[in-house]
Amino acid sequence: MQKLNVKIATSKDIRRHIFGVVSEVSGLAVDELDTGMSIAEDIAPNSIDRITLFMALEDEFGESIPESEVRDINTLGELLSFVESRVKGLQAS
Repeated sequence: MQKLNVKIATSKDIRRHIFGVVSEVSGLAVDELDTGMSIAEDIAPNSIDRITLFMALEDEFGESIPESEVRDINTLGELLSFVESRVKGLQAS
């Protein structure tokens, strides 16, 4: 998958890239992913998996994600909203 150009990314682009990264890290197929899935229980069940997931997202979006900002993200939907908000902020600047 080609890296996301955050300056022109749409919500659909962001979702596709997040789901691609989550699929790659978790080993789940993209069509198995659901926004209600738990990060800790369904996607990245241990701390190493979670670190790997967030590092992969940082790489994909070219933006550092401070641990303090993602500590309270529990579901894939919350992660999606968080990343969309960060990307929209980058687009506005």
